[in-house]
Parts: sequence; C-alpha cells; structure tokens
Amino acid sequence: MKNIPQLFIQNVVWRGLFYITSFILNLAIARHFEAGASGVIYYLITSYAFITLLLSISFESAIVYFTSNEEIKKSKLFGLSIIWLISSGVLLLLFFGFIKYTYPESVYAKHGTHGVLFICGNLLTAFMSGFFYAHKNFKFSNIIGIVINALLILLIVLVNEKGVLNNNIYLNVYFGSYLLQGAILAIALIKSSNIFREDLFPTKVELKKIFNYLLIVFTCNIITFLCYRIDYWFVHYFCTPKELGNYIQVSKLVQMFFVFPSILAAVVFPLTAGGNKKQIKDLLGMVSRLILITYAVLCLLLTITGKWLFPFMFGDSFTEMYSSFLFYIPGIICFSSLYILSAYYSGKGKAIVNMKGGLIAMTTIIVGDALLIPRFGIKAAAGVSSVGYLLYFLYVLRIFMKEYDVTIKQFFYLHFEDLNKIKKIIFRDN
Repeated sequence: MKNIPQLFIQNVVWRGLFYITSFILNLAIARHFEAGASGVIYYLITSYAFITLLLSISFESAIVYFTSNEEIKKSKLFGLSIIWLISSGVLLLLFFGFIKYTYPESVYAKHGTHGVLFICGNLLTAFMSGFFYAHKNFKFSNIIGIVINALLILLIVLVNEKGVLNNNIYLNVYFGSYLLQGAILAIALIKSSNIFREDLFPTKVELKKIFNYLLIVFTCNIITFLCYRIDYWFVHYFCTPKELGNYIQVSKLVQMFFVFPSILAAVVFPLTAGGNKKQIKDLLGMVSRLILITYAVLCLLLTITGKWLFPFMFGDSFTEMYSSFLFYIPGIICFSSLYILSAYYSGKGKAIVNMKGGLIAMTTIIVGDALLIPRFGIKAAAGVSSVGYLLYFLYVLRIFMKEYDVTIKQFFYLHFEDLNKIKKIIFRDN
C-alpha cells in the first residue's frame, strides 16, 4: 500500500499534467476555430457531457467505492459496466437517429456521430478509470489522457482546409479520441486481472446496494453540473455565437481554478476520517484559508493583466472575456474554498449538506440568468454564477461553523504557521 505522501504527489503530478495538456489543447482549438465556431463546439460538448452524466448515473463512483472496500467483486462491477455501456450506446443511436430524422437541420443532427463517440467514450473512460483509482493508481489513466491530448495538439497544427487534414476530419479524430482512451483502459484492465474467470453480474442484493449508494451521489452531481454549466444554455439562447465562445472560455478558465482544490480534497481529507474534531477543524480552516488567499492574489494578477493577456492567449476574437472574468472573481474565491468543505461532508456521509447548498446555488443561477442575461449578456451570466457560488459557500460554511463552534474570524484569519502545519499533516510518516 502506497503511503499518503506518495499518493498525494502521484495524484497532483499526473492529474495536474493532464489538466495542463487539456488546457493547452483548449487554447489550440480556440485559436484555430476562433470564438464563433469554438463556442458551438464547446456548447455541443457541454450538452453531450450532460447526457453522459444522465446515462452514467455516476456509476463510476460506485465502482471506486465498492472496489475499494471489496464489498462487491470487481468482475461483477466490470460486467455491469459493459452492459451499461452497450445499453447506453443503443439508446444513443436511437436518440440521434430520431433527432436526424425529425430535426435534420439541427446542430445535434449534424454532429450526432460525434455525440455517440464522445458520450460512449467518456462513459467507458470513466468506468475503467474507476477501477484504477480504486486501487490507488492515479497514474496510468492520466498518462493515456496526456498522450492523447499531446497528439491532438500536434494534429491541430497540421489542419489545413486545402490539405488532407481539414476541420471536419480533425473533429472526427477529436471526438473519436474519447472512445480510444476508454478502449485502451479497458484492454489494460482486462490484461492485468482475471475478470472473466469470475462472476460477471451482481446479485439482486448487490444491485440494490449499488443503486442506493448512487441515488444521492447522482443527485449531487446533477446539481453541481447545472451550477457549473446551465448558464451555457441561457447564453446560447440569448447571445451571439461570438459571445457564447467568449463566455465558455471564461467559464473553462474559472473551472481551472477548481482543479487544485479538487485534487487536494481527494487526497488530504481521508486523513481526517479518524481524526478528532479539533484536528478536523484546524485542517479544514487552514486549507481553506490558504486557497482563499492564494486565489485572491491570482485573481488580482489576472485583473491587472487579463485585458491584454486573454486575447493574446486565446486569439483576437476573445476580447469580451475580460469583463466577464471580473464578475466571476467572487465566485472563484468562494467556490474554491467551498470545494474543501463540500468534499469533507461527502467523505463523512453528509452529502445532503452539499445537496441543499447546491440547490440554493442552482435556483439562484437559473432565476438570475433568465431575468438578467437577456438585458446584460455574458456579464450578467458571470455575475449571477458568482452570487450562486457565494450563497452555496455561505450555507455550507454556516453548517460547518455551527458543527465545530468556530467563528468567521477564526475560520478566515491566516496564521503564518498554517503552511508548515499542513505540510506536517500531509507528509507525516504512515
């Protein structure tokens, strides 16, 4: 069993590299297709990602959970995941076939094949990655993703409408890469285990356990997804393609801020499971304070440089990113700190806290977007999201403060020894 420092470093390094290459690929696509066309591409991806979430019912979480505690055999979870994938593929073919027949001119009809590749590929990748993560292997699946991202970055440089590799062919390769990644992981998993020598389907009792576990996890994931991206649909409906492209890039940039808190939460907070209330209170407060201060400084730097930096990075068609980013800054700071608290409550089996906070945020965002985006555009979308994230954070923080009898000042006051304390907790001998 790897110790906590090794797991922490492995997770941070490899997931970090994957997100870095994903960000570079995003930049390359944005610069090549520009704001209008890239906005449509990422709007489609958002729609497909939502369908993926609906079809998966967050089953990858159950794979990690039940494989880790060995409550259900890995072979049974693998067999169920394959049946799940095949059933999803059939439903998708019927769905996109219906769309193509009924609404042949819609963007979903024109990109139906891309939708099937993206959704099935993401389902397969998520399910197979779950088995590797359950065995504390954060390296392999991320390496595959890094290599594929690097190849896609190299290929887009070669795209030329007059050459062999044009935009349409590149998009086919891009969406097909999701299925390729999942297939590689599935082959590697089969070769490294004796899955087919054991039972391949759970019993009724085990199925009941799986779906009982998934009920609240899936609900929380749906709410979180909508908090992140439901504004895309409002912006797509009320704004121009160029504005949509600018806003999506701002949103994706904002989501990059959440990568480190999510990695930190996934690895650090298992340490608190057996700790006493004072240790948990101190650690949660320290990490939240450091993230808040660090991200406040980063946001200040982007406030100073963003007006010229964003067009320089993404291209001349992304001049509207800066003003939207300014309205997003309070949301970035609040949601980054919130990540730590919400991950803690999920790990403690109190995901209902996150669900209630997410419902507050989602309701705020839906109502605010419907009322304000038609008049104020993408600035309103960013500002409304910030308000939603702020309310979510305040709700969860209130629960935490009541549970641990801590004041606002105690939670946010930065101590110089915080960094050394966190270092000792993470890298202590196990």
